[in-house]
Amino acid sequence: MLIHDILDLPANNNVYFVEESYASLKNNTLSLQYLENIRKDPDAEIDGIKDESGNIIGLVMFNPETEDSPAFFAIFTNLVSSKPVPNESSRVFSSIAQKLKLNKLYNTTRREFNDAIIEYYSFALVNRQLCENCNVSKEPYKMVYIESRNAKLEGLLDRYPLRGNLLEICCGNGMSTLPLHKMGYNPLAIDYDRCQICQGHEHKVFDPKRTIVLDATRLSEFFEENEFDTIVGFMLGTIYSFNRNVWEKMMIETARVLKPGGMVMLTVNKREEIDILKDALLKNGISGELVDNTDEKGIYDQWVYIGYKNAPR
Repeated sequence: MLIHDILDLPANNNVYFVEESYASLKNNTLSLQYLENIRKDPDAEIDGIKDESGNIIGLVMFNPETEDSPAFFAIFTNLVSSKPVPNESSRVFSSIAQKLKLNKLYNTTRREFNDAIIEYYSFALVNRQLCENCNVSKEPYKMVYIESRNAKLEGLLDRYPLRGNLLEICCGNGMSTLPLHKMGYNPLAIDYDRCQICQGHEHKVFDPKRTIVLDATRLSEFFEENEFDTIVGFMLGTIYSFNRNVWEKMMIETARVLKPGGMVMLTVNKREEIDILKDALLKNGISGELVDNTDEKGIYDQWVYIGYKNAPR
């Protein structure tokens, strides 16, 4: 894994990020508890991970083998909690790091280290390290990845090419990510359902460095304003009047992290669903057109919305 490369470790060394998920790194609850105790231990041996600006964005502690567990490296980081702006947990982390005597420094970049974090949690998820007593079995590939649907989506993308830094929200098991990759796109894919993302990883549909278990109603907590050129979401739903507030929140967050002039492409099953999304986007500075993409099967990507941020109305 990339984290082993950054730390110059053999691939068989055990490396663990302390927090249970990428999203948990926003608050670093466990990390700060452990670091407070480590700070009080004069014998603690800690290494640092430094970014291209000389900031300490990670701490590494070696834990020797015991009767109960093999040796491992524990990693703490404030990278996620430091963006888009540092929160309180990031500031506390930095304060502790400044007081520690670091034995060694590893050099990386913020982008490389972020990729390493995402990749780590992808492998930890599919290896069942994050789900205690998981009893979900792997589904057959042909049950979840349908060629006819892929072809339909590829036809849509031929008509409406995507561009730039690409975010896919509500990616599920990667059914839509698969044709994106086939057509040369490399989206950052997110979904809040870890079982769905795990399934995609099991079938090697996702890029482990570009897939995060993350709630799309929290985009602006993790990404910069105006960060993405294009945001897509395929077969979103099911969208009803009683849960429209959740989808409206997703559209608010989509507008926040989309660049001016950036493109949104969304697909759903029913016309009333796309109308809800269209109205929510319009209230947040994104306007565009509805595309009737219905066919005789009446299942996938029947209605499409193509919109642009700050476009003339």
